[in-house]
Amino acid sequence: MEVAPVAHRLWPALLTGTLLGLGALGLALAPALAGSAPLLLVALRPTWAILLLVGGTVPFVPALLIAAFFRGLIDVGYFGLARNNIRSVLLRRISTGRVVAALSRRGTQRPLLWFCLLNTNAAVDAALGAGDVPLRRFLRFLVPGSLLSSALYLTAARAVTPWMHGVVTWLDENMTFLILGSLTLAIIQLGARTLLRRRGRLRTASGSPPGPSSGWSPGRHRG
Repeated sequence: MEVAPVAHRLWPALLTGTLLGLGALGLALAPALAGSAPLLLVALRPTWAILLLVGGTVPFVPALLIAAFFRGLIDVGYFGLARNNIRSVLLRRISTGRVVAALSRRGTQRPLLWFCLLNTNAAVDAALGAGDVPLRRFLRFLVPGSLLSSALYLTAARAVTPWMHGVVTWLDENMTFLILGSLTLAIIQLGARTLLRRRGRLRTASGSPPGPSSGWSPGRHRG
């Protein structure tokens, strides 16, 4: 058993699992760390909600570097998971590989890469990873995007009032369901379009006149 291929496939799961575990720990300790160690809270859980929550009480530059680093790490983890695991599952279960082919098209990759400059999420990371985007190219968009988004959240934190903290916490806790809901709607829409196209092709094929070799001729099969 070769160690290198196994390690190559395991590092995204280990990285992502560790960061998610630290994020859960940060969420559990948020009430205690928000006032006593806000930078540690940012390192454990660098979500936009935490940045808005403590961004007004931490030094800007250290918080920016810590948040951008750990936010980028979790994106790299999702990217690696899709590259090493999800893609292989898709290729095995979908014999035609249409999903992988669609994700690897240039027209699909460019908007997702530019979207990384504004914001990132697990869906975008997985799509780029499954679409065979090179890691270096992904990092060229991810690094400035993580710095920019973290800077925007920290800047906006100065204007967040205390009554917004409850709303921010609720959105952060339900962000996964919001992302899954958006993905579900997108998949349903794509499936509906595909079904309508297939029905249109079937109607076009059934409405076309039969060729000379098809159909029944009254002059045939006479006894």
